[in-house]
Amino acid sequence: MWKSKYLYSQHSFDLLLNLLPKRMKLPKINLSLLKRITSLALPYRSIFIWAVCLTIVQSVLAAAQPRFYQHVIDNYIVKMDLHGLGIWSLIILGMLILQSILGFANTYLAEYIGQNVILQMRNYVYKHLVSLRLSFFDKTPVGTAVTRTVSDIETIADLFASGLITIAGDLFQIVVILVLMFVMNWKLTLVSLSVLPLLVWAANRFRKGVRDSFQDVRTEVSKLNAFLQEHITGMQVVQIFNRQKSEEKKFNTINARHRDANIRSIYYYAIFFPVVEFIVAATLAILVWYGTKGMLNHSVKIGELTAFIMFTNLFFRPIRMIADRFNNIQMGMIAAERIFKLIDDDENKEKSGALTEHKIKGKIEFKNVSFRYNENQPVIRNLSFIAEAGQTVAIVGHTGSGKSTLVNLVNRFYEHTSGEIWIDDIKAEDYDLAYLRRQISMVLQDVFLFSGSITDNIRLRDPEITREAIENAAKTIGAYEFIQNLPGKFEFNVMERGMSLSLGQRQLVSFIRALAFNPSVIILDEATSSIDSETEELIQKAISTLMKGRTSLVIAHRLSTIKNADKILVLEKGEIIEEGNHESLMQKNGKYAELYHTQLELAN
Repeated sequence: MWKSKYLYSQHSFDLLLNLLPKRMKLPKINLSLLKRITSLALPYRSIFIWAVCLTIVQSVLAAAQPRFYQHVIDNYIVKMDLHGLGIWSLIILGMLILQSILGFANTYLAEYIGQNVILQMRNYVYKHLVSLRLSFFDKTPVGTAVTRTVSDIETIADLFASGLITIAGDLFQIVVILVLMFVMNWKLTLVSLSVLPLLVWAANRFRKGVRDSFQDVRTEVSKLNAFLQEHITGMQVVQIFNRQKSEEKKFNTINARHRDANIRSIYYYAIFFPVVEFIVAATLAILVWYGTKGMLNHSVKIGELTAFIMFTNLFFRPIRMIADRFNNIQMGMIAAERIFKLIDDDENKEKSGALTEHKIKGKIEFKNVSFRYNENQPVIRNLSFIAEAGQTVAIVGHTGSGKSTLVNLVNRFYEHTSGEIWIDDIKAEDYDLAYLRRQISMVLQDVFLFSGSITDNIRLRDPEITREAIENAAKTIGAYEFIQNLPGKFEFNVMERGMSLSLGQRQLVSFIRALAFNPSVIILDEATSSIDSETEELIQKAISTLMKGRTSLVIAHRLSTIKNADKILVLEKGEIIEEGNHESLMQKNGKYAELYHTQLELAN
């Protein structure tokens, strides 16, 4: 709804763009993208209209000031009319106060729109991110996604606050100034505009250079964020292998490219603004020379010349700033293009069914299922098996045989490329995704805990899971005692990624979490491979309770832990090469027996 209403509207600012002089138009601006960006402000269109109107009124007052000064000089100062001068001084003071008030209101409204657009769009982008398949995150650096959600969206606010709304006022001010100048003295006006073509040419060159440099800046910011996120997260590995200096060199290289991109944009600013100042100074010199001659032959009054000097400064100031305003638009459009590219990525978006009424019992059937991450990387090949409701099915094989991929296909973290997956004799893709995943609890080898309390990490903000259910699950798993010994007990802060807990304690919390959701299917992906023997013994006692009455898919390196499984699948290169229970597979003396004896010898 938000996307269709706010991202695809084709309204706003056609008139504004048409007001630009032909030589000032920006042919490289993507107008459809600009319209799509401006449509973000549609929920605040009344505020937007007020902001534009206030900007226009403020611009008119600013543009009319020289005309009032000319009137005061020629009619009161020259004639020494102190009474009239006092009245007009109060009038001009009132106008300046009004202009200041309008400036405050305009700035506040423009920033208000920008910040609300940020709020809405950032919420939408995050909602979109969490709906993408895991394959998107496999190939997209986390820092890149963070850049899109944070700094790129922040840039769009500047587009509204100091871009479009301000340009509307600047353009209107230019038009008012030109009209007043031609009405007062068309000859002085032509003299004042004599260097305008040179200014337009300089602004156009400046715009092109800065546009390219801003594109480079946004690219380098994304790379910088990606590098920092990855290396801060993996700092332990960096320090373990003493790679601080080498990684510092990589960071210096990326940081230097970011600096160089910013310096290129600064270079264009450093050239453009002095050139503009020179052009304005030259214009004023020509104007004073021509106006003085007019005063000598009585064709120009001193008030007129003073007004035209003020008009010239007022006229060139918005023209000079329009180039900078358009750069704000360019930056906002570059950021928006990246964001819209992410939002429009429907290929990686998860597809959900609608079925939510069927209570899942847990029967899982794979029919000739194949999966590949890309064309040259087949992982699962024509795989078929059945796990009856309540059965425990163990999956074993060498690293890279496809064990984890297989269980990820069950809860549709990845979509199989061919074949069919049935759950309770219903195709998996027919289920509502949220409903399906709520029926499946998964315990991974690498447990991820969010910063916060143990309760928050078990409940995961689900209001249906009560404190009583959490404590009962902890008692069932056998972890209640260790939690009670922590400072704060269930409110103990586990810190980021659960760093204040040991590996075994994190694993216990993940088991409590899996049980608290009361699923129909349990998936254990090497869930006991990273814990000590004492904790493993504790978990093994709880696993039987956890699996009771539930379908269980168990991936384990330690084959001794799956002797009692109803069925064992032996995978090799994505194919089932053996299937049966422990006794039958040992009697076959095949791959499973080989793996079992190898582990037994290593243990001895």
